[in-house]
Amino acid sequence: MAEKSRAREDRVITDIRDQAKTESQRKADARKKRTIAIVLWILAIACEIAAIFLFRKLVVLWPCLLAIIVDAVLCIVAAQFWKKANHIDPPAGRFWQNQFGAIMSVIAFAPLIVIFLLSKDVDPKSKKIAVIVAAIAAIATMGASIDYNPVTIDDLNEAELQALGYGGECYWAKYSKSYHFDPDCPTLLRSKEVFHGTIEQAFEEGRTDPCDFCANGKEEKAQSGE
Repeated sequence: MAEKSRAREDRVITDIRDQAKTESQRKADARKKRTIAIVLWILAIACEIAAIFLFRKLVVLWPCLLAIIVDAVLCIVAAQFWKKANHIDPPAGRFWQNQFGAIMSVIAFAPLIVIFLLSKDVDPKSKKIAVIVAAIAAIATMGASIDYNPVTIDDLNEAELQALGYGGECYWAKYSKSYHFDPDCPTLLRSKEVFHGTIEQAFEEGRTDPCDFCANGKEEKAQSGE
């Protein structure tokens, strides 16, 4: 018990409930982020086309490589906006919309790499460098664009329903993916910084996994076969 008391005394619980958004505000915020993501992906495709053009009209290699790098950066930033929007306003399905960033990264790099590989009237050394850079950029972009913690509207609805018994509120640690209904949950006592907010805020911050101890996480995972 003494250990538990010390852990609680070390904690700082930050109440952010006053920052909670209405459903219409969340949807508007998500729509804005998705729009930004789409614009960035369009720019990324433009960079892909530019890289192909520069490669075919190769005089010096660096403009082509620069276009590839900018393509990757735009795709990665777009994917972060898209993933954030999905946590604010979760989609109905678990794959297509949640992993749209990964799909777009394939579109932004697969044609590029294929055209590079099939090009014959290009200096072999320059071709090799361009293919390697494009492949590395594609792998990095894909890795950064995948949503490793996808959520659906059903996940949020289920969490909201369960949270009704706790006033619609929950707690989460700064470095965690779980939400809790009990501020004295044993797993939270080890965290120095804890946030107190609504279940919607927890999802927005990426805390979409119910705690095994205080939020029936074990039961849900057993039912889903995880």
